Amino acid sequence: MTVDLGILYRAARGRVTALVSAPGVDETMVVPATPEWTVHDVVAHLSGVGDDATNGNMAGAPGDVWTAAQVARGKDRSLAELLDSWGNTGPLMEAFFSSPGGAAMAAGVFDVHTHEADLRNAFGLPVAVPADFLAWVGEQFLTGFAGAVAEAGLPPVEVEASDFEWFRGRLGRRTVDEVRAYGWSADPEPYLDTFFIFGRAERSLGERA
Repeated sequence: MTVDLGILYRAARGRVTALVSAPGVDETMVVPATPEWTVHDVVAHLSGVGDDATNGNMAGAPGDVWTAAQVARGKDRSLAELLDSWGNTGPLMEAFFSSPGGAAMAAGVFDVHTHEADLRNAFGLPVAVPADFLAWVGEQFLTGFAGAVAEAGLPPVEVEASDFEWFRGRLGRRTVDEVRAYGWSADPEPYLDTFFIFGRAERSLGERA
């Protein structure tokens, strides 16, 4: 499936900005999907990605040290300041994502949609991931998993799961038991380390799609 990654990113950035700018939002609320981060920390990360990407500070991306530095830099900045900064860097990122080389940095598009879903879950809202993004990311993650299985020397396996579950599961928003419950054509146990890209949820998020 072909999509314009810059358009997807821009739309998600707009939705996140509106979401955290709504009256009554508690920016100190812990986000269950990222239990070490508050709402403010998630925005600091997203804004910080924009700062780092547009300034060429990509050493260590997307590792924990790189993202922790973004959160630390944003600690003393207001939510409005973080969003203003993201508003300045966002269009530059979107232009790159829409360019022929943009697919090489697709992780940035995964990331903004992931944290949008994380925030919606934290606020008790339906996660409501856009269908065009889901169709694209589901295909990406299924194909990527098949390649990772082959690289690990494991036999091919089929997994029956929705695009939504491929997206949330592979990026660590599902528990091991939730992933085991997908429709596996073989014992899932040997494949679990390959399935999860970023950790595993310690407890169910109880998400509503």
